[in-house]
Amino acid sequence: MNSHAPTLLLACDLGKSGGKFFYKLLHGQTHALWMEAEVAQREAAGVESISSGGRPQDCAWYRNSEVLTFVGKAAQRFVDYNSFKEDKSLKAPERIVGALGAIAKTEGLPNRFDAVVWVLLPINELATRQQISSRLMALGQGFRFQDEVEYRVNLTLSFRPEGYGIYVQRKAQLQQAGISIAQRTTWIEMLGHRNGTQLAFETGTLNTAKSTSKFPGFWDSFEKAANAAGVSVTEYDVLLRALETRQAQQYSVAKGISVDFSAAIDQVEAAYLASLESHFTDYLLPSLATEKGDVVLAGGAAYLMREPLRQFFEERGFALRLSFAWEHQEALSQLVKDQLPEAVELPSLPMRMTDGFGLFQALLGDVNRLRVGV
Repeated sequence: MNSHAPTLLLACDLGKSGGKFFYKLLHGQTHALWMEAEVAQREAAGVESISSGGRPQDCAWYRNSEVLTFVGKAAQRFVDYNSFKEDKSLKAPERIVGALGAIAKTEGLPNRFDAVVWVLLPINELATRQQISSRLMALGQGFRFQDEVEYRVNLTLSFRPEGYGIYVQRKAQLQQAGISIAQRTTWIEMLGHRNGTQLAFETGTLNTAKSTSKFPGFWDSFEKAANAAGVSVTEYDVLLRALETRQAQQYSVAKGISVDFSAAIDQVEAAYLASLESHFTDYLLPSLATEKGDVVLAGGAAYLMREPLRQFFEERGFALRLSFAWEHQEALSQLVKDQLPEAVELPSLPMRMTDGFGLFQALLGDVNRLRVGV
């Protein structure tokens, strides 16, 4: 690290519905950042005009030689859709550089600065971390954000499995209650749109043999059930809103009338629970039955399906062993609501940012330990 350059601490959770970031300068305040997930690259000669007005994170693009890379909202004019099935590692470096540029411009950082960056990845994609590191290090050697300042970033990178931030916060909650997390098995179930991730912590240590990112995601079940219920692709967002708000009656712009999505909601919930049942039955429920295991549900699908999931565990007698990651997150909720206007349109945003916030707490703890040890 350059002792004269400012140091940025950044935690990244590169979700398929959006990137969740927390950052602070070494002696500064904590900030939350949300950026859409899209990435597009174009030859500079082929792009006629670029708007750079508004917040940097909404106009995030940078130049490398003759290639322009657009990240988040700035990329949406160039791409038709964001694939839920694509590996997160494929565009992780570009998304992180977009966030670094937006933060650097917002905070008025000099063209050279240090950055300690921690990144969450699905556990079965952790093998790509060297590939991500190499690409990210190369990009950090010089990129012109909005074709204005050429930033050179001295990066220190670390990777953790998705769900690690949830575990960090669960550990802190138990410590406050005078309980050691090492005395019990903790199952972190990250129920995402693209895939599900399970982390099994035994005696405070990750058991990789019982951890996986290979059980079903929400999106496949959602698409099949929605189609079976007669819901068109143009109404997917409306159905998702009905699921999130638990209000079946929603206005459909496509049809120009209010539509009752009760039947579609029932089919989606039944299909998704059916896709999870064998995973829960084979891996999770036997541990909970020993009364030495706890399960923490997290992720966007867990939030959408929170009531049927709660009922699933209650019916099997495991209500006391179940918790949701977004519970007891007053500090996070306040931070997100105060700093991110997106939270008005996305009331689930604090929930979505839980894993990243826990990762950020772990990053701060690690940096503080290193500083104390110096």
